[in-house]
Amino acid sequence: MQRVTRLLGIFVAWTVVVWVGRVRNVLGDDDLTTLDRTWRLVVAATFLAFAGLSIAVIGGWWRRHPVGTTRLVSVFCLWTTAFWGVRGFGMLFGDHDAGFKLVHTALALVSIALALRLHRLDRDAARHLAPAAGGATPEEGRGDLVHDR
Repeated sequence: MQRVTRLLGIFVAWTVVVWVGRVRNVLGDDDLTTLDRTWRLVVAATFLAFAGLSIAVIGGWWRRHPVGTTRLVSVFCLWTTAFWGVRGFGMLFGDHDAGFKLVHTALALVSIALALRLHRLDRDAARHLAPAAGGATPEEGRGDLVHDR
């Protein structure tokens, strides 16, 4: 469980750095129309909302739904992977300079790699936390999650 929580913390930190930077860039771009600015801020707000909810899970404020027992992490990972997969492709093959393509490809690859790894660990944690068919308690089902595989 520690591995999931630690990677979720890294994923949240990465998301906050990327998307707070995006908000700063959008607010500083005077060439954007109101609609373009709004759309970009809604996307950033979605990522930051997932990050905020994840912080609540990590911090234990969402006691009834700890890491591994909620679909929040899965949806966060799916959203990140889908967004960067679609937008990354568009940015890479769009009409942008090489520096833009390089930076955004790196952002996309790191985001997707973190999301896929976290999804796998969270899915494994959820399996171990679920009561076994034989009536085992969630604590008994945790098994080797405390130890790194």
